[in-house]
Amino acid sequence: MKLIYPAIFYKDKEGEGYSIIFPDIHTGATCGDNVSDGYYMAEDFLGCSLYDDYIDGKELPKATKFEDVTIEDDGFSDMDLSFKTMVDIDMDDYIRRTSSKTVKKTVTIPSYLNEMAKASDINFSKVLTEGLKKELNIK
Repeated sequence: MKLIYPAIFYKDKEGEGYSIIFPDIHTGATCGDNVSDGYYMAEDFLGCSLYDDYIDGKELPKATKFEDVTIEDDGFSDMDLSFKTMVDIDMDDYIRRTSSKTVKKTVTIPSYLNEMAKASDINFSKVLTEGLKKELNIK
């Protein structure tokens, strides 16, 4: 699932860094050493912030319309170099990249399928993983 949220990049008055906030995500903020690093960190923050609710199937925060986002002077930033933008993330891809840990599962199947699969050298873990991905519409 692809998601997109507005973000505000506040330019540090001293140095090259940016502080980045998402008006719709209230779990914190992130920062980057420069604009490029800021985008990378913003995407990671977004994925991390939405991860649990996404996995649990909970409703995610609604994204504010871009034109409704205002950059407020925080007193610490260079307002001339601060800007708003949209940051997107593919949650399915984010989960694949960050959660590749495997777990052992015990399953019950008919004995004839077990014997036929073993005789055909079928990898049970691979078949179960592919089947679950198909069932969950994960590419």
